[in-house]
Amino acid sequence: MFELILMDGELVELKLRPERGNKPLDEKDIKAAEDFIRAYYRNIVEKWKNFFVLKKKVRCTLITKKVK
Repeated sequence: MFELILMDGELVELKLRPERGNKPLDEKDIKAAEDFIRAYYRNIVEKWKNFFVLKKKVRCTLITKKVK
């Protein structure tokens, strides 16, 4: 599980928290997940806010671009 630390709307830090009962990711997968989150954190936060705070329905987004 990743924690997104935001300050003034900008991502300042990502923290990886181990989850009980799940196997930890290997280094390659952790790097890929971090790259993805850094590229799309604004969309992630917006959807989270809409769903959990504003109680709106959110639609899944198909991402076809490769993250660098």
